[in-house]
Amino acid sequence: MKTFQLLAIVTLLGLGPIAGAQVNLPNPSVPGSTMNNAVRVVATNDLMVDRFIKRWLRTHYPGWDADPHEYMEMGPERYAVVYITSPNNPGRRIYFRVQQTQNDDATTGFPPM
Repeated sequence: MKTFQLLAIVTLLGLGPIAGAQVNLPNPSVPGSTMNNAVRVVATNDLMVDRFIKRWLRTHYPGWDADPHEYMEMGPERYAVVYITSPNNPGRRIYFRVQQTQNDDATTGFPPM
């Protein structure tokens, strides 16, 4: 019984540093990781877009540093792209699809009557 307890303690102490070295990265399929699954922003001006992006990043990536967003046009769609970094994680881009009205997106929402 004592050898089992000793073995359990040695195993836990030996795996402690390994468990602390895990990288805490979000899943790459989360919203905003690509243009295909960009976070949808409905805002009438740039100030509202900026506030939404800052609030969303604080909620989903606490402790990460964010650069100011940059706009990117892809055909008729407009995206705001933010580069975020963290001390122990590689940087990544987060994509926000910017729309001025709910009707700008014909693929989601309620069908027309």
